[in-house]
Amino acid sequence: MSFLVALLRLYSYLFHGVLSLVMVVMALVSWLSGSHSLDLALLPWRDEPLRWTLLAGGLVGLTAVWLATRNRAAVFFLGWSLLVFVVLVRGFFFGWVHYVRGPYSLSWALALTLASLVAIAGAWLQYRSWKIATA
Repeated sequence: MSFLVALLRLYSYLFHGVLSLVMVVMALVSWLSGSHSLDLALLPWRDEPLRWTLLAGGLVGLTAVWLATRNRAAVFFLGWSLLVFVVLVRGFFFGWVHYVRGPYSLSWALALTLASLVAIAGAWLQYRSWKIATA
């Protein structure tokens, strides 16, 4: 059982670490390329506000992962994991993405949302073990 717990925690760190790095890289590439147009159908922002949101969100995510790997701020990591899940569900299923003419397929949306849900399980286990250790 402890192997499964460790595996879920590692998966959660990797999922959120890669997601956060992709966010930072997207923002930096957008700025460095000189492009004045940035639009992700998943998110409600466009252009300059989207760049800042991606950069800030990516840095917050990297900080959350870094602190979680050092058994600090487990609540922060769990909150970050929940926020990512909510944004994905809101963007894919209740908002901005349309599967008939949009850039994302339904299978991709379901897979990414399920991957985020599994990452929440890892973050929850991190929080639970942190809470037991501090008690």
